[in-house]
Parts: sequence; structure tokens; C-alpha cells
Amino acid sequence: MSTAHTYVADRDALFADIEHYMQDHQQRDKKFAVILVNINHFRQINLAYGYQMGDQLLEGFAGRLRELARDQDYIARMGNSEFILVLPEILNIGHATLAANKISRALGVPFDMGTRQQKITVNMGVAIFPDHAAELIKLIQCAEKALMQARQSVELFAIYSHRQESDDIEAWDIESQLSDAHERDEFEMYFQPQVNLKTGELFGTEALIRWNHPEQGFIRPDLFIPIAENSGHIHKITWWTINAALRLLIDWPETSVPLKVAVNLSARVLPDPNLVDSVRSALSIWGTAEGRLTLEITESALMQDMSTSFITLDELRSLGVNISIDDFGTGYSSMAYFKYIPANELKIDQSFVRHMLENSMDQHIVKTVIEMAHGFDIDVVAEGVEDIGTLKALKQLDCDVMQGFYLAKPMSQENFINWLKGYHPEQFGIE
Repeated sequence: MSTAHTYVADRDALFADIEHYMQDHQQRDKKFAVILVNINHFRQINLAYGYQMGDQLLEGFAGRLRELARDQDYIARMGNSEFILVLPEILNIGHATLAANKISRALGVPFDMGTRQQKITVNMGVAIFPDHAAELIKLIQCAEKALMQARQSVELFAIYSHRQESDDIEAWDIESQLSDAHERDEFEMYFQPQVNLKTGELFGTEALIRWNHPEQGFIRPDLFIPIAENSGHIHKITWWTINAALRLLIDWPETSVPLKVAVNLSARVLPDPNLVDSVRSALSIWGTAEGRLTLEITESALMQDMSTSFITLDELRSLGVNISIDDFGTGYSSMAYFKYIPANELKIDQSFVRHMLENSMDQHIVKTVIEMAHGFDIDVVAEGVEDIGTLKALKQLDCDVMQGFYLAKPMSQENFINWLKGYHPEQFGIE
């Protein structure tokens, strides 16, 4: 069998080669590893530089894989930006881990894209024959599940675990019950307050959905929201959340400045052609005054289809809706597009805010984002504020709004109203 294949148009031929490995290793009681390697954000690279440059990048990446591979290793292209690496005759999982780390180090050198240098990142999923599966399709599925786990986490690669099977069963159970959860009145709204750092006045709140299952209790949002996105239920959940937040807003006590309510908008919902009409309808139903609803969109979601996203956000702003760019600093931050974003505010990701007192680099990032946003007349919200020291540092950096456990954890409607009634800036050291 030939080695170091790079482009395999016929998947049947690729699978036939892996079947050969399986038969050979089974007869000799040996193990081999399958590593799926996915190039992150390849679609954006294609859009930015063109398909010819994208193909050039793939060629360069395949070349680096060949340089790393041993003579007996097998390399093939699985999909648009996905490669498969088969490592024969490994003794244990450590060999696969070593290969994954070598691939990561090889990517430290940028790729030549003509007039510029392009750095890339990857995620990898690892499965071992016969430990994880002894059948071809199941082995590939194990590697794909591990790759998905790596992409959802901050890890470079993930090794398949049989624990994932029970996770899949749990996900299926959640999905089967999710579609009718709102009709069974199992969703609840929780609110986390935001305060104006410059005046000490209440600014608004972020509305957060909670699923109170009658048997399982509260199911974590980080568990059911991704399932809702993948299954398509996220649209129904989003409309429920927007309407519930606006309905509950009516009962809040009057404050010196009318409070805003912010609702997260999934990347799966942003391209929905009915989005603008649905928001317009909700504002009309609940008689919400202009400027009181904020929709939060993550930076990465915004950049999946920039031109369409910007048009949609402009239409939402024409309805009097505020637009907030969430998790700012963790995605595709670029001055090239920043000045065109139709947004009222940025939310600095809490990963920078939480450690800014002991990490000068994080503090520098926070300072830079605040100055940049103010240069474009955009307000800045810092989330993840957990102590008075961070609050004072943000105030000194001229940050506009704060949110975090130092003020309050997310609360039910009743507790939130009581918190609002008892709020005084002095109790939190906001002068």
C-alpha cells in the first residue's frame, strides 16, 4: 500500500485502505490510531483570500503533515478542511498524543499566502483500534466525536472516551424533551444586573433562560443550548426568551433611567429571514419603548456571514433595538471591519476581566478595547467582575458598564425586583 496519500476523492478507496489496516492489525494483535485533523475557520480564509489561496493553504498543510509522518503513516484528505492521519503499530495512546503535539508545533510557522503570512489553528480527534471500536464506521465515528469534543472545548485535541456514548444518550434524551419544554412551562427567566460605572445608576440586565425540568431539576444552559442549536429548537427558544423578557420587564419598578434588557442571539438565529419581523412583533405586543431591548451577538457569529449579518443588524437598529457584540476579543477582532459594525456596545469577554489585576496583558487588552470602542462612540460592558478591585480598575480605565458576581448572580424575576428595590451604589463602592 502506498503511503502519505494527500488527496483522496473516492472515500470508498480511503475506507478500503483503513479496512486493510484493521485486518492486518487484528491478525497481528496490534493497535493503530486514527487522528482527524480539522483546520479552524477555513471557510473564512476562503472568503477573505479566495479559493485559489485556500487550495494553496491546503497544499502547504498537507506538506507539513507529510514532513511529520513516518514512512508507514497514512495521510489523506477527508473533507473540505479535514484530514485523516493513520498511525500504524502504536503501543499506546501516548504515540497519538505525541503526533498531535508535533502537528501543533509545526503550525507555529505561518503559511505563505503570497502577499501575507497566515497562521492557522486546528482541532484533532483521536480514536484507537481496537480499543475504541473494531469496525470501520464505528472507528471513524469515534474519531469524529472526539473531534467535536475538541472543537467545543479549549483543547487542541481530544481522545475518544466511552463516556461519550453516555453523553450522546443524554443529549438524545434532552433533545427529545426540549421541543415541548416551553409548552410545559418548564423555562424560566433569570436576570443578572448591570450598573453604570460612571454614574452608579442601574443600567440594565442580561436575561438568561433556565430550564427547570420536573424530574432532573435545573439543566445547565451550556448543556441544552448547544443541543437546541444543533437540533433547530433554538429558534423557538429564542422567540420565547425575547417575549418572556419583554413581558417581565413591564413589572420592574421605575428607575431614574429606564432599564435595558439584553437577550442572547444564537449564531443559528441571526441568518433567519423572519428574525426582524419576529422582533418587531414582540416589541409591538409588549409595547416596549425604543432603546430598552438589546440583542447580544457573539463576535464569531457575526463574522460567519459578514455582509448579511450587518444588513440584519442595521434593520434591527432601525426598530430601536440596541446591538451588543458579546465575548469581544475572543474571535476575529479586526479594525478592517470594526468601524462598520452597527453596534451600540461591546461586551469584553470575562476571560480578560477576571484576571486583569494580576495579568498585565489582560489589563492592556481591556484598556485597548475600551479606548478603541470609545473612538467609535460605542459603550463598553465588562462582564465577569467579581471583586471591588476589578471594579475600581475598570472605572479608572473609563469602562462604561459592569456586570458580574460582585453585583449579583443571575436571579429569578421576584428576587431581581427585590434586588432592584434595595440597590444603592455605595454598598458596592461605586462613587
